[in-house]
Amino acid sequence: MAESYLDPAGLARVGNMELVARQVVEGFITGRHRSPFHGFSAEYLDHRAYTPGDQISTIDWKVLARTDKYYVKLFEDETNLRANILLDCSRSMAFQSGELSKLGYGCYLAAALAHLLLRQNDAVGLTLFDTDIKTFIPPQAHPTQFRRVLDALDASASEGDTAVGPVLHRVAERIRRRGLVILISDLLDREEAIAQGLQHFRHDKHEVLVFHVLDPAELKFPWDRTTRFKDMEGAGRVVVNPNSLRQKYLERIGQFTANLQAACAQRKISYHLAETSQPYDACLAEFLDKRARLG
Repeated sequence: MAESYLDPAGLARVGNMELVARQVVEGFITGRHRSPFHGFSAEYLDHRAYTPGDQISTIDWKVLARTDKYYVKLFEDETNLRANILLDCSRSMAFQSGELSKLGYGCYLAAALAHLLLRQNDAVGLTLFDTDIKTFIPPQAHPTQFRRVLDALDASASEGDTAVGPVLHRVAERIRRRGLVILISDLLDREEAIAQGLQHFRHDKHEVLVFHVLDPAELKFPWDRTTRFKDMEGAGRVVVNPNSLRQKYLERIGQFTANLQAACAQRKISYHLAETSQPYDACLAEFLDKRARLG
């Protein structure tokens, strides 16, 4: 029964982001690996290696008995890493061919990732943006942070135009401490500008993950009758016979995603194409499997 909540259409009807996040994390991902982001930190999830000067009372004697090594317990105010989740809220993210928009899918992804990271004692922050930063919540590991993130996601709306590249530079200037940056966006902006914005994070020694969220219709162009298309971030409208431009469109969208993937690979950035028809648990599991294979 729980698995039924993991399908995007069903979750759109449920509409409870907290329930979604908990179902995804507790019902599937945590059963696969307790700390799927362990590669970003030199410390353990619940422990770190003992160093001279640590209080003897913090040593975990059970771990010592099992491993013959000294580890001290991590407490709630100690974190493995600081993660910043960046969610695109531009008007193009409102597009949907099914029951769930790209923004809705991105919100569920952000909620699940925030819940997952907070469970493993990491600090999590959230940035909502379009042409500028709309909301900036600095990373914290406090238990109340999940509610702050959920409240911001619940209030999000697709309103402004897209300026992914320039906004990435502004966000990078706000993030002072090295950590993990997770970008969730349809990336409908100039490829060069996006690559330069991502490079800013890498220059500052951040680890970067990109979830490229696209609707199935954007990838497959399923229209077969004369259709009026409207620019979601402008005033342009055009009536065309889809059959006359399908091949060119598919070539362009294929090249677009390939260029972005290559730009990420060149900068050692993890890229994942997230199609909104794919269940959230499958999307995240596929991403984590790929990271595990690549080391």
